Amino acid sequence: MMKKTAILALSTVLASQLMGADDINEMFKEGKAGGYVRIHHIFPEASDTVAEAGSVIGGKLKYQTGALYGLRFGAAFYTTQNTGLANDSYMTKDGYGHFAQGLQGDDMKGYVTLGEAYASYHLSNTDLTYGRQEFKTPMTENAVTIIPNLFEGTVATIKEISDVTITAAHITKMQYGTRAATDNALIGDGVYGITAGAGYGFGNPAVNGTTGVITAGYGKEVFQNMGEATFGRTGAVGTAARMDTAGVTSLGIDYKKGGLAARVWDYYAHEMYNTIYADAEYKMDAGPAKVTLEAQILSQSDVGDFATSGGGSALKTLRTVTMPSAFNSGAGTPLYKTKISADGTIDAMAWGAKAKADIGNFALSAAYNQNNDGHIISAWGGDPLYTTMIFARNEYRADTTAFKVGVEYNFKDLGIPGLTFSASSAQYDTDVQTWTGTGVGTIGPVVNEQTEVQDYMLFYVVPSVKGLWFRLFHEQRDNDTRQYEQSHTRLIANLSF
Repeated sequence: MMKKTAILALSTVLASQLMGADDINEMFKEGKAGGYVRIHHIFPEASDTVAEAGSVIGGKLKYQTGALYGLRFGAAFYTTQNTGLANDSYMTKDGYGHFAQGLQGDDMKGYVTLGEAYASYHLSNTDLTYGRQEFKTPMTENAVTIIPNLFEGTVATIKEISDVTITAAHITKMQYGTRAATDNALIGDGVYGITAGAGYGFGNPAVNGTTGVITAGYGKEVFQNMGEATFGRTGAVGTAARMDTAGVTSLGIDYKKGGLAARVWDYYAHEMYNTIYADAEYKMDAGPAKVTLEAQILSQSDVGDFATSGGGSALKTLRTVTMPSAFNSGAGTPLYKTKISADGTIDAMAWGAKAKADIGNFALSAAYNQNNDGHIISAWGGDPLYTTMIFARNEYRADTTAFKVGVEYNFKDLGIPGLTFSASSAQYDTDVQTWTGTGVGTIGPVVNEQTEVQDYMLFYVVPSVKGLWFRLFHEQRDNDTRQYEQSHTRLIANLSF
């Protein structure tokens, strides 16, 4: 942080010497502020089992200077704070902490972070940005939350060719956002978090269900190098990272023209693994319907000597799936042991297809994903596969078949412009390779898991107030992995400015 701040400060000093005081004054006069204010409130009376309660308000406040000779500077603070509207008794309800961990900081309290601090240079149709920033790509952009995952590095966005955007980047550090706790413990079931958006450099807080005392987790309030964020440390916080890497180098090419859009991305995580992701969509008219057809593929493999590295060792560690602590009887009961990789290697591929038809005020969709190989490492928050639900990303797990169908209705012709209702249902069928024993373990039987999830959502974009929207959703999750059912109802209100 000190090194980066010094570089930005030096850049400002040099710019002032080159441009003159008047130019610097104009640079700041022409600057723009923006951001958003967002509320997440969970309704415990319509939720159960896990993440039953929580209420926060937070957002982002950003300022970017005007440009002088193509040079700009920007910074953004992010925050999340408790509204005080949630009942504190849920912290120790039934001897278990039922508060959602994906809304606040590492200690389940509010925090403020300098998430963006950068210098940007614009020339022709190219932008070059160095420093802390959001990095919105298929494998790094996470779902709507209070504070997103944030990254540090250099990103070049090139639009010199008509209909084509080229993005070249080298990312050295990242900071997990508020949702990482949900990705790791809830969606990842405590074992599969590294396939669900949170690497081993992230850890959930632990709540004493009797006293309410919180043992802080880690990863939300500090930038870690990419090797540490992905595969964690050899011991407690402060010990050496399992992987000492140069970071992640990525190249993306996006093409859009008429009804066709296609993109291909490569992420080379030095000394770790390489990920290639590609998708395409085509929009066309088919009688009364506007049809969108989509296809995708994701391929991943380790590089170099990763299998024998600290990261490879972490992947082949035996991990125990247990029943959630939410149950008074059976809490913590071991269900089975498994590994992310049998031998420390990474070898995964998933593909998918999706179709959507807009007919009048209705939209119908169906999606499919197939993963017949190993677990996909998704440690940086990204989630491009089609069959994802709000609290389910099982399609990233090895040997999984996933289906999803959805329907949406727009109320504009009933006199309520901006209001839509949607319902989705997904099913995940996974063949889990189990292991027995201790140490390296002994390969055991294959266990079939079937998880079903339903989402219901009202989404209202207020026509008269720019940037104001509300989202009310309910999700029902029948979780075969940990043998429990979850329901969750939440209101999100957002005002962007």
